[in-house]
Amino acid sequence: MERLNPSQERVVKHFGSPLLVVAGAGSGKTKTLAHKVEFLIREKGISPERILAITFTNKAGREIRERVKRVVGVELSWSGTFHSVAMRLLRERGKEVGLEPDFGIISEADRNQLIKQLAQHRGFSPERLKAYISRRIENLDEEHPPLEETFQEFLYALKEMKLLDFSGLMFYFYRLLREKPLLKDRFDFVLVDEFQDTNTVQYEVIKILSGENICVVGDPNQCIYGWRYARPDNILRFREDFSPQVIKLEHNYRSKPYILHVANAILEASHAQWKELVPVLKPVRQGEEKPSVRRFEREEEEALWIAQKTKELLGLYKPSQIAVLVRVGYITEPIERAFYSLKVPYRVVGAVRFFERAEVRDALSFLKVLINPRDRLSFWRAVGIATRGIGEKTLQLVLELGRGDCLEGSWLALKRLPQQKAKELFHFLKTLDVFRRNLENYPYALEELLNSLDFWTYLEESYKEDEERGKNIRELLRYLRQKHEEGYSPEDVLQEVDFLLEQEEGEGAVRIMTVHASKGLEFDVVFLPRLEEGVLPHERARESQEELEEELRLFYVAVTRAKDLLFMSYTKSSKPSRFLSCIPKDFLDLSSFKRKSAYMPELESLHKIGVGDRVRHEVFGEGVVLSLQDSKALVEFKSGRKSIHTAFLHPVL
Repeated sequence: MERLNPSQERVVKHFGSPLLVVAGAGSGKTKTLAHKVEFLIREKGISPERILAITFTNKAGREIRERVKRVVGVELSWSGTFHSVAMRLLRERGKEVGLEPDFGIISEADRNQLIKQLAQHRGFSPERLKAYISRRIENLDEEHPPLEETFQEFLYALKEMKLLDFSGLMFYFYRLLREKPLLKDRFDFVLVDEFQDTNTVQYEVIKILSGENICVVGDPNQCIYGWRYARPDNILRFREDFSPQVIKLEHNYRSKPYILHVANAILEASHAQWKELVPVLKPVRQGEEKPSVRRFEREEEEALWIAQKTKELLGLYKPSQIAVLVRVGYITEPIERAFYSLKVPYRVVGAVRFFERAEVRDALSFLKVLINPRDRLSFWRAVGIATRGIGEKTLQLVLELGRGDCLEGSWLALKRLPQQKAKELFHFLKTLDVFRRNLENYPYALEELLNSLDFWTYLEESYKEDEERGKNIRELLRYLRQKHEEGYSPEDVLQEVDFLLEQEEGEGAVRIMTVHASKGLEFDVVFLPRLEEGVLPHERARESQEELEEELRLFYVAVTRAKDLLFMSYTKSSKPSRFLSCIPKDFLDLSSFKRKSAYMPELESLHKIGVGDRVRHEVFGEGVVLSLQDSKALVEFKSGRKSIHTAFLHPVL
């Protein structure tokens, strides 16, 4: 306990009633949670098997397990994401809600294809059906009759194939808990990390599983997944439903003081209803360096400066300690070119994850169909690669004859098909049979199968002049050989692929990634380019105050990734981000501007605005100016009072 600050110690020792921990960025929450688990085991005598620790990522779950093992010397067996916990319990008890215990996970691409087929059959747009499915499952929205029948068809189709999607894991987990209330007694203590990122169905799961002994940890100012139905107001719901004690972790061990001054200024600009809950960050580290702001003529000039500055800093920092964080992926192209031209090692993180690549899914479809012959989407993909004459009618015949088992149905269909189709399908089935007989040596058997099906020619024909596709398949085979040597079965490998949400990165490259992908990470040096209107905040944020608030939280997350140095920049091609005007100039290094007053001249109002004037704002509509202070106006809108830079106000004539 001597290594914990007073607030952390209070979190660790709290017991006997619900607890809400509002943990600011860099406040040592993972260490605090690990010590809390130690306290529960050593001081309260709770068995490790009776503690459930839910994390937002598999990486965070591993980190807590490793810390607990290092500190306490025991395995925390129930630590992982909502989805991994749901999968484990559904494999144990899924039959009670109609699931087979050996179900698989459908890939995102195959899920989209299934939704497209169902939507077209019913005359809906795939986008409309996809959105409805997400709202029904993630947000537990009410049924909408025209789409509900198709939603039920979607669930039935997956069930027939012995497959689930990730949202389906939570849907059936929720059903299981509602229908089997005895499961509530499975755990004596529930810990939930990154609580601000929970959606409605996850909140309801927690509500069912938890009694008095629950501790949730979150920071609503770091909720940046609204588009995934994350609900930062779940923290307010938790206060209403559980009446918890609230403890704030305010001491930041990550960033130097001026970076935190900037972060706190961003927080102050928020109008969120939970604003009073969010801790004002207090620096623990020392340092006088101020975050820098620069303005460039063009994006190429900005990119070149970032590359040059990075090269200069590589004498002090490892490449992996430096990151360029962007709001949208398309702005990385000039940065990549600049890094390449100056020979700065870099890696774009999260563009298309390896196992989501089409050619990788092509190769794995053969393994998937042998493991789960009812997975008709993998069968369809595999047979499409191996044959040329098999169409949708043949597939329907196969499904009918095999009652959902694609391999059994294929053998039965041979006698009913025209000679050429039967010949192609027979060759495919015999090839799969050879593969199955050597399944224990699956990496080598898969390589032989791909060779026998002339898969490399297929790659060349399907993905014209893209040699990276072949390299990716060779990397897949190398990965499979490694897993085989480590004792992984084919089923183990496919489950790992399903849950491999985060790529492990090496030490030798600067990271270029989106701000969303940087959540939970930290870097000694952070560059934030293109801080402009339409980029951050994103152009679609103009549609609502709620989306504008999420963009502000995204900026907060980006700033708080930096430990030592923070460089912010924008180009003259667009207006600088309104969020920059939230930061007092005294917190910033503006030495690149000839005069301090020259900083962000574009934010100077084009109109003369006085107290009592009626004005219009793009998001809030019309209002009346109540007071003016420097460049800020306090305006009374229908939605309430807002403090806004006058550059974003237009007089109503």
